[in-house]
Amino acid sequence: MAGIAALADLVINRVLILLGTEAWSHDALARLDSWGGFARNLSVVSALVALSFCLWSFSSRKSALPLSARAGIASFGWILVPIVTLMTLLPRAWTRVELVLLVAGIAHALIVLLILGGIHRRSTRPTSTALVLMLVAAFSSIVSMIVNLVGERVHWEHTERLSNAFRWSGELAYLAAPIAVGFAIAIPWRKTSGKAALVLSALAAGSIGAGMVVWKHAVGQDLPDLLYGAVRLDFLPDDDFILYAIPLGIGWAVTVAAMLSKDPVRRQMGAALLLILSAGYAPRTPSTLLVTVLGVALLARAGLAFAQRRS
Repeated sequence: MAGIAALADLVINRVLILLGTEAWSHDALARLDSWGGFARNLSVVSALVALSFCLWSFSSRKSALPLSARAGIASFGWILVPIVTLMTLLPRAWTRVELVLLVAGIAHALIVLLILGGIHRRSTRPTSTALVLMLVAAFSSIVSMIVNLVGERVHWEHTERLSNAFRWSGELAYLAAPIAVGFAIAIPWRKTSGKAALVLSALAAGSIGAGMVVWKHAVGQDLPDLLYGAVRLDFLPDDDFILYAIPLGIGWAVTVAAMLSKDPVRRQMGAALLLILSAGYAPRTPSTLLVTVLGVALLARAGLAFAQRRS
């Protein structure tokens, strides 16, 4: 439910509504805004419930994690959940910038702890690679934000260059993580179920590519700004932004293939990708940060599950 609601939040709030009044009438925008608000709230509530279960799972002795890891995950997790819950219930006007920055810091600390807990020497190499890539993405995005904040205050001339270096390296890691997951799910292409998964994955990739082409035709030169607003990607030059259709198409194709797997662990990896891709790279709003944390938690649980199978 959290993944589907997060995807609806992406499509409605960060794609359709961003097209603005030129594409929609006032009544249509009002209707989209209502649907988008419902999707965002549903994604937050369902993600809070799911993350609570994940935190309980990681904090228990059955997780096989050392006490220090379980204590760290529980500490940051049970600070994040009530704060985001209050931010969801309270009026948006009460949300201060300082509180958003605090949530971002706690969320990224929790992401790092979850990934370190999920990386296991007995896990499959592609799964560990995907977790390492997500670690690079999370670390680079938070460092980029810190460099921006500090550099602007001290008026450092190299702020933008250093911030972009961290941001773009994290973005590349973010886009590469689904490819690593694709090697982890190992689709049985000779079986009927595997062939069906490949066909549906190809349809998903084709839909993303076609959607990007239609989006570019509709907005023209505004595509880089709109794509950044939707999923916060900005590494490619403005004239080549349409090429994002390739890694995004692969990512969603892997997501579909993983979710169609008969293996529950691989389906969990598909749900993780659904959440991570829907939230976008380096999310800043509490709702997308929460969705990302949940996605990383599911990916880390998959890493531990593969390790337990091979032990």
